[in-house]
Amino acid sequence: MSLSRYLQEIAKEERPLRYGALVALSSMSRAEMERFAETWQDLSPQRQRQLLSRLVEMAEENVELDYNSIFLMCLHSPDPEVREKAILGLWEFEDRSLIGPLLEILSSDVNPRVRSVSAIALGKFAILAAEGKLSAREADRIKNALLDALKSERECTEVRRRVLEAVAPFNTHTVQEFIRRSYESDDLNLRCSALHAMGRTGEPRWLRYLLRELRSPSPALRFEATSACAELGGESSVPHIVPLLDDDDLQVQIAAVRALGEIGGVMATRALRRCLHSDDLTVQEAARQALDEIEVLENSLSFHYRI
Repeated sequence: MSLSRYLQEIAKEERPLRYGALVALSSMSRAEMERFAETWQDLSPQRQRQLLSRLVEMAEENVELDYNSIFLMCLHSPDPEVREKAILGLWEFEDRSLIGPLLEILSSDVNPRVRSVSAIALGKFAILAAEGKLSAREADRIKNALLDALKSERECTEVRRRVLEAVAPFNTHTVQEFIRRSYESDDLNLRCSALHAMGRTGEPRWLRYLLRELRSPSPALRFEATSACAELGGESSVPHIVPLLDDDDLQVQIAAVRALGEIGGVMATRALRRCLHSDDLTVQEAARQALDEIEVLENSLSFHYRI
């Protein structure tokens, strides 16, 4: 079936969206995108949201499907829900051309949810910058824009907490001070983001705070502290993480399993093998995946040392 036929099918809003028609939208040429854009304009807002949601889901399930051209077009949609979904759809898109639009959204979009997801998306570029994979000019643009948003008294807490997480890889004195203030806040969400940011700095000085929060009465804080310990990667945190494999909160248990998989080592491997006998199938599967990660890492290191 030709693209025109698929577009006609999509335009018939009383019909459900078929997988085959949506696959046809992958990797469209410029001319095909122009035809898609014409069809898109005539769709109702509800159909646009429905279509974009399906494309985001399909792209997550199948890495060979490429809807980036559609997502990029939708960044300029008048519908905030469409803009939000478009940013989510571009999560794996690391082309530098996306930096400018994300910075513009962060500074100017009227919808706080859209600004929030743009901050999250900028976080991956902050990591690239910290790894030296962006130019100094691009890194400065990202860092300065994130710090401006963080310092803005007019910005809402939800956006500022996501900005804090995003800016953390730059790990400047200013960033560290914002992390400290957020950690000392009475706002639980800000404290969660502070822990998340601690891990992303790669700074060992934060480890004592993270280990303390592994024993927090708040499951949300235990979850973030566990995940942050995994990012810092020190085996010294393993004895503190292992008890969380029996945590009352399933999400904390899963975070502990994943953290041990990322950190590795003999103690982590033994603890994960015990999880293979868990009564919870989710924990069992997470443990299998974590053990696979450790095996891949150990094989890689073994190969490196043989060379």
